[in-house]
Amino acid sequence: MATLKLTALEKTYPNGHRALHGIDLEIDDGEMVVVVGPSGCGKSTLLRCLAGLETISSGELAIAGQRVNELEPAARDIAMVFQNYALYPHMSVADNMGYALKNRGVPKPERRRRVAETASLLGLEALLERKPGQLSGGQRQRVAMGRAIVREPRVFLFDEPLSNLDAALRVQMRLEIRRLQKRLGITSVYVTHDQVEAMTLADRLVIMNGGRIEQVGTPLELYARPRTRFVAGFIGSPAMNFLEARVKDGEIIVGDGSVLAPAADIQGSIAVGIRPEHLRVVDAGEADLTARVEMLEPLGADTLAYCRVSGLSLPLVIRLDGGAALAEGQTLAVKLPLSRLHLFDLDSGERLPWHSPETSIV
Repeated sequence: MATLKLTALEKTYPNGHRALHGIDLEIDDGEMVVVVGPSGCGKSTLLRCLAGLETISSGELAIAGQRVNELEPAARDIAMVFQNYALYPHMSVADNMGYALKNRGVPKPERRRRVAETASLLGLEALLERKPGQLSGGQRQRVAMGRAIVREPRVFLFDEPLSNLDAALRVQMRLEIRRLQKRLGITSVYVTHDQVEAMTLADRLVIMNGGRIEQVGTPLELYARPRTRFVAGFIGSPAMNFLEARVKDGEIIVGDGSVLAPAADIQGSIAVGIRPEHLRVVDAGEADLTARVEMLEPLGADTLAYCRVSGLSLPLVIRLDGGAALAEGQTLAVKLPLSRLHLFDLDSGERLPWHSPETSIV
């Protein structure tokens, strides 16, 4: 087990493309850090730099206090679990799991012991003599994890390992990965584009955008206190609503003129953010806005209502109880609780330092 420290880490490819811009990050011993962001944000490049599969252009990577920039992948004592499993099709499960140990010259009895222990941990005992082609996707992923675990590395790296699995199996496997990581206590970096997966697995989340880190924090911190509009829109499902607004005479005004709250220290045009689950349907006399339902998406326990608000270009999404009696074309009276509002600068996307008149409940 080990700590990871990235200091001003940069990656520039020969064609001049700068994939990573001065990454600073410290990962504690035994911590599970999930790196998440849209395609092309640099998360996979970052993981490959950690593994030694990409050279670091500048900056420093330290594992357990030792600079490893120049070390080959095999010398970093890191195990990687890939998206495509990368199993040898002609080898049995047992041989796949023990292959790295064999290459290291680990005696056969010790190899067998470690493979057997890991197989028991992962529920693979009955599959040790099978070939990868005889296994399901979930079983192959367990074998790939077993191959990493049996090495007893200092660090685990996961490169979108569940993206090839169906939805139900992904849920099951991410719970298993979290359980195993906690039990083994191995420092882990997990890359995914799936923010639900990220929220489920992470001790801390790293949100990346354009080769830079936007924000680092616990899942709850990033959900409740996003530092930028990008983070606010990326974390949460469905995504946060953003309402065009302006501050006039010290008041926040949205849509065709609805006044939400005083904002004495803010001027000009802003974006008001609120999550679908925080909007409330109320009696007409309590409403901040009226919204016309354009489409309903029943999800069982919940229903998502996609609404149009006069004066706003973007639809307003409201998460409601699945048993709510709604119809398309219906007009709803909507309340925006002030303690749930997030204000963002339109140009920079930065969160504005605004304190709600209501007591915050986030």
